[in-house]
Amino acid sequence: MLKPINTEQKLPIKIRILIGIVAVPSLILAAMIVSMLINQTAGKISFFEVLYSLVGVFAMYIALTGKKFF
Repeated sequence: MLKPINTEQKLPIKIRILIGIVAVPSLILAAMIVSMLINQTAGKISFFEVLYSLVGVFAMYIALTGKKFF
């Protein structure tokens, strides 16, 4: 049987490492937001903080998988 050829190109490892390093502060913020939600102080979380942490999670996903979305 023939195996399908994977024509999807992934990001180079150097770029993936760079994206992962840049995403670390966003992941720290995401952990802080989760901690605030656990401590029931969610009223102090702004929309920008949530957006910034979601971008960090997305960037880490790109760094781990190497998929090109853009």
